[in-house]
Amino acid sequence: MKTARDIASIYNLYVDDLYTYALYLGFEKGIIMDAIHDVFCKFAADEQLLQNVSNVKFYLFKSLKNRLYDIYKTQKEHIGLSAIDMQEAPFNIQVTIEDKLIDKEEQLQIKNQLSEMLDSLTERQREVVYLRYVQEYDYTQISDLLNISIHGCRKLLSKAMQNLREKYGALIFLFLLS
Repeated sequence: MKTARDIASIYNLYVDDLYTYALYLGFEKGIIMDAIHDVFCKFAADEQLLQNVSNVKFYLFKSLKNRLYDIYKTQKEHIGLSAIDMQEAPFNIQVTIEDKLIDKEEQLQIKNQLSEMLDSLTERQREVVYLRYVQEYDYTQISDLLNISIHGCRKLLSKAMQNLREKYGALIFLFLLS
């Protein structure tokens, strides 16, 4: 049986990652926090959910993305626009490097180089790179989150990495290793 303390500790553990991911998806801060709270309310309301979830972080990411798209669809219907195509939703990653050991000028140079690299990719390629290398999801999880096949996921990431290697050579591996 879940306790409020269990939910609170899970919330504290993952809220920053969830918030950052939703920002990358292009949603406003208020909507993001509402959606995160909706996900945790659902999580707290279902007594069996915690026992049935094998990867809590992945479950939360998937639930948040679904909740945000539900909110987006509702807003679009409310203002009379067509429904969103989840396959083509924007993924706006903004790189932040907070390493205090690097002085400000080097930070800016690195950030600009990395932003330039990521901007050379499509939105979907940026999202798959983020999920694989920042969130460290496996291909099965990424394919489920992006609603594509595992083969499609591998191909998308491979194409992104190939594009980065062609344009930036070994420099990309320095960023991925850091």
